[in-house]
Parts: sequence; C-alpha cells; structure tokens
Amino acid sequence: MRDMSVGQLLEYPEEGKIERILWIDPAMSGLYAIDIHAPTAMPVFREAEEMERMRETGEWRVTEADPWLAFLSDEGIPEAYRSKRDRAWAMIRALIFDQPAIFQSVSRSRAVQAAMAETGATKQTIYRLLRRYWQRGMTPNTLLPDYDRCGGRGNEKPSSGKKRGRTADRDDSGVNVTPQMREVFRAVVTGKFAKNDQMDFRVAYDELIASAFSERVINERTGRQELVPRKDVPTLRQFRYWFDKDNDVFRVDRIRRTPRVYDKDRRALLGSSTAETVGPASRYQIDATIADVYLVSRYDRTKIVGRPVLYIVIDVFSRMITGVYVGFEGPSWVGAMMALSNTATEKVEYCRQFGVEIGEADWPCQALPDALLGDRGEIAGSAIETLINNFQVRVENAAPYRADWKGIVEQRFRLIPARFKAYVAGYVASDFQERGARDYRLDATLDIDQFTRIVLYCILYYNNQHLLRDYEKSPDMIADGVQAIPSDLWDWGIAHRSGSLRAFPPERVRLSLLPSDEATVTATGIRYAGCFYSCQKAIEEHWFERARQRARWKVRISYEPRCMDEIYLQDETGRGHFIPCALTEKSRHHQGRTLWEIDQIRQEESRAARNHEPQILRGRINLAENIKGIVQEAQTMRADAPAPSGSNRQRTGSIRENRRVEKRENQEREAFRPGRRREDASVKGEILPFPKGNPEDDYSLPDITEILRGQNEEHGDDDAG
Repeated sequence: MRDMSVGQLLEYPEEGKIERILWIDPAMSGLYAIDIHAPTAMPVFREAEEMERMRETGEWRVTEADPWLAFLSDEGIPEAYRSKRDRAWAMIRALIFDQPAIFQSVSRSRAVQAAMAETGATKQTIYRLLRRYWQRGMTPNTLLPDYDRCGGRGNEKPSSGKKRGRTADRDDSGVNVTPQMREVFRAVVTGKFAKNDQMDFRVAYDELIASAFSERVINERTGRQELVPRKDVPTLRQFRYWFDKDNDVFRVDRIRRTPRVYDKDRRALLGSSTAETVGPASRYQIDATIADVYLVSRYDRTKIVGRPVLYIVIDVFSRMITGVYVGFEGPSWVGAMMALSNTATEKVEYCRQFGVEIGEADWPCQALPDALLGDRGEIAGSAIETLINNFQVRVENAAPYRADWKGIVEQRFRLIPARFKAYVAGYVASDFQERGARDYRLDATLDIDQFTRIVLYCILYYNNQHLLRDYEKSPDMIADGVQAIPSDLWDWGIAHRSGSLRAFPPERVRLSLLPSDEATVTATGIRYAGCFYSCQKAIEEHWFERARQRARWKVRISYEPRCMDEIYLQDETGRGHFIPCALTEKSRHHQGRTLWEIDQIRQEESRAARNHEPQILRGRINLAENIKGIVQEAQTMRADAPAPSGSNRQRTGSIRENRRVEKRENQEREAFRPGRRREDASVKGEILPFPKGNPEDDYSLPDITEILRGQNEEHGDDDAG
C-alpha cells in the first residue's frame, strides 16, 4: 500500500465501479475509499491484506481517468457560483478535517448533528455536500453548483403555440418557425443564395417571401396579378437566425466565392511553415516533380517507359531530406504515401535494396513530423486522415498558386538534377522542343532502379556534404560552431532543440499509409490488378469454395505499388489489422514486379490480343467454310444414294445392328499391326497362294482386333432379344 496516495482512483472492472482513496492509515493497516458515482455512497474501510490480495488477482487497478477533474480559475467563476461554494464549504469544513472519525458512521452521525445545530442546514444537505466533496476530488471547487448540467442546452425547445423569441415590432406578434418553414429556408439558401454570389442576404429573404409566403391576387386598379405577402410570414431576423443554425455558413461562403478564392483569401491560416519550427521533425515539406530523364523497362530494355516521378520530403529546420520516392505513381496520394512512409523507414536497409551501402550516421532520419506542409492535390481529402488520426500529424495545405510557401523543398528539385544531368543519357535538355533538336527519348539507358540509385547518391551528398549558403543560424548555433550542413544541423537540433523524435514502427507506418482498394474473391484466389492472392484466413474459412459455389464478393485490401508480391487484407473489425496475402502459383510470373509494370504487361497483352483479332476472324471464317463444305458433300452423297427400303420404324429400329456392323468395320480398318502398312481400302491386295504342307505354328501375339473378336464369340455378340 505504500505506493498508493490519497485522491488516487481505483477501478474495479468486474464490478464496474471506481473508488477514490480518502484516507490511508499511517500504520498501513488499511484505507478508506468511496464510490465516485453512487448517489448514496459513503466511505468504506478496506484492509491492507485484502487490497494486496485483490491487486494480485487483478480485481482492481489504478486509473488516471477522473471524470470529475476540473481546473478552474477563480476569475472565470461567476460571483454567484463562488458565493454558493463558500457557504457550502463553511458548512462542512470542520467535519472533513476530523479524520478518520468522519469516515466512521457513528462518529460521523454525531458530527453531522452538531453541524446541523450550528449552521441550521438539514441532515440531507450536510450528507450531500460531504459526499460531493469526497467523490469529486476533495477540493473546495467540488462544491460549485452544477448549473452547467441543468436545462437542455443545445436541444431545440418544443413549440407550445406561444410566440417564441423576440416579439415583432408590428401589430401582430409574429409566427413561430416550424420544421416545414426551415426546409423552405434551406432550399432558398442552397438553391439560390449559395449559387449566386451577386445575391445579398436581403434579396434572398425577398425570394423566400415571394416563393413561399405570398399569394397572387389581381390588382383591381391595373387588372394585373401581383404578389401579396401573407400575414404569417417570418421576419428577416428569423431567416438569418435559422440560416446560421441550419447551414454550414463557411461552406456556403466557399461555394459563393469559389473554392480557389476562398482558400486563398478567407481560409484559416494556421501559421507559417518556418516560423513555428523549433527543431528537427517539427515540420516537413513534401512536393513532387516529374524528373527530366527518360527511362527504359527493367524487363525489356528496348522499351522506353517515360519519365519517373520524384517525391522529396524535407525537414524545414535542418533542410535534411528525410524521405524520397522514385517511381511512376503520381503525382498522387500513392506517391506521397511512399515518400511519407520512407521518412519513418530505417535507411540502411532501404538503400541496400538498390545496391547503396551506408551507415546509420549517413542518413539518420527515421521519424514522422509534428506538421506536414504540401500541395492540396496530394495531401487533401479523406486519404490524409489516416496520417492525422493514427500518428497525430498536423497537416497544412499550401494555397493555390502559392508555391513559395514550399520554397525549401522546391529548391531541392533544382539542386538534385544539377548533380547528375551531365552524365545521364536521356536527360531532357532545355532545347528539347526546338526545331532540329535531338530526340532525347531515344537516348534512354537507365531503368527505374538505376535512376533511384543515382538519386540516393545525390541525397547522401546533399545531406552530408552540401553547404547551405543562405541558412540563418541562431546565436546558440553560432556559439557552438555548427556548420550549415543538413546532417550537422539535424544532429545539433536533436541535441539542443527537439530531443527525442516521434518514431513509430516502420511496418505500422507503411501499412497504415498504403493505398487501399477493393479486390474480388473468386474461385481461383483474391483477384486484384490481374493477379491472384491467397492467405491462411481465406483458406481456413473456405472463401474460394464459397466463391465458386455461391457468388463472388468484394473485400477491402491495401497494396504496395512498388512490389505486388503481397497485398494486405484489411481486418473486417476495423481495428487497423492487416493480413498479408501472397501471390498464388497462377500469378507467380508477376513475382517482383511493380503495379505499374504489371499494368504495362496487361496492356501489352491486351494490345497483342487486339492485333491478333484479324487472324482469329480469318480462322473462324475458314472453319465455317470447311464445315459447310463437308455438310454439302454429305448432303450430295445422300441425294445420290438409292432410296431407303423399309418404313421409318424399321430404319430406326435397326440402329443398334447397324452400329454393330459399322463398329466391326471400323475395328478392321483402325487395327494397328506392327510391321504392316495400312492399305488404302480402294486398292485391292495381291492374292498369294498358300504353301503346301503343314504350316509352321505362329507364336506371334494377336492384335487388338483378334482379341476383341474372341471376346465377342465367347460372350455372344447378339444383343437382340
């Protein structure tokens, strides 16, 4: 019990209650506690031995979640509330310090009787105040009145027929706005006011009255129809009140001004991307560009596959490049996800995948940022919510046409190509589109892995050797003699500014940020992007049998576009669990390929199939012609044959006998005799005389025809009867 303290909360999971420790015996024989939720609770004594036994069996545990905890400033408490608190405190102050007697029922009863005589309060009041004091944390502020819990704040008040709110300044008292009226209000707002930026609010109100609260009558003087407002019309004030209450006024304003203008001029500004940076991983910037170099396929180096997308994530404080992605995904959320997951990845193993050997000190970045600034295209929308909710990263979007907000990462795209463009074949020079210029696409030599290796070497140079000319050092940096090199600034910032970084398991970050899609469960596997996958869960639950016997269905999966050897089945419970699914034998030829390469192969196969369609059509036409010729020949032979004898019944009745004769004739013709050549049936064989005398015995094996003939003679060949 020595590790317990007064005021500590003890949770009893099986009983569903929470107790607060009120007093601990100095001799450690036990303690007093009270249930913090029971309306009639009183202190109970818990012996030390009993508490230790219950601790060992897990019957109680310490909890920090205090539902009554509230830190209030006296300046913010209304005077009436403070007055009630002080009066209640005066009633029980003498009682609560009489410990432990006040916790014992007999002595507590005598003390309460004395307090009643002294203060004039009732017994119920004294007990209610004592219970509130003990249950809510044993401070004077626990005695504040619960006026904030009274009434129906936020709930709409039902209409009783009496006019609610401010009375109209006219002869009639006005009308109450009904739910039907509010529907009409919303229709005018969304259908007219939001779509017409030239319509002010009063004009919208006039449209409301004209369309829903007016009658058409004939003017006796002019003879023309006119709109006359009814008496029971809502006021402009009511229209404005329900406009604010029933509509997202900021969304309406955004529609009226167009999203681009609203985001540029009226959206909330959460701060500068550099002003709030205090150290490494405080804020990252992310951006993408299409590299000015043409690449070839890894599998067929005669094919030019175009220009890759380069994503860079950079730390604002140190200018350290913390994440990179080179591929054909993007610019999109998929490419941004790859670069972001790379920021939390251990870089030694990552570089080794591309044949670049480094030490941990060469690229020590393995952390997610506190804030991320990027373009609205890649990191706007529901996809980025995973980063926000799972890893508490604050996301900031640069406004349209404001690339200068990401000037730090934009500048890296100028520095990196400057290191390799003189040596890389297929690099797009500035005169690419000029007349007579060389077509640099034909010079493409590098594949995606080789270009990635070049980019990694450029990043390592930039992080560890490049000197930042215009970096503004703080006074303590100057005092410590820190070089304006990204790796030095990173190390210094961790030691003096940020401290420990926010690191997460790389596998969890990668799986959480993977793009997701729907796959189809079929009889041959879980199909996605033309590949088939399987997992232990699907096999144990007989998914593929169900898909074959009943119907296919969709499942949610995540996938790694850079390597489609596995996809990840998302847990149906929604707890963020991922079940890996491996390629089946049916799709083993796609082992080690990216999603982009698989898509290219599928397109090539589809193109080849379309190119082969003329040959297929030609074959089908010729097949039909051959069939027609044979049928015509048979029809001619039937016409030339003599007329059949016998009735139709006799002809059909002799089918079995005709089949037996035809079968024997086929056996004679199809019999295989070694050393003999089948003669054409139309050519008569030469007649040879038998030799005189007794022939020699023939011990050669009989052929299949002789064997079948013997069986027929033994068992009888007549099936009739």
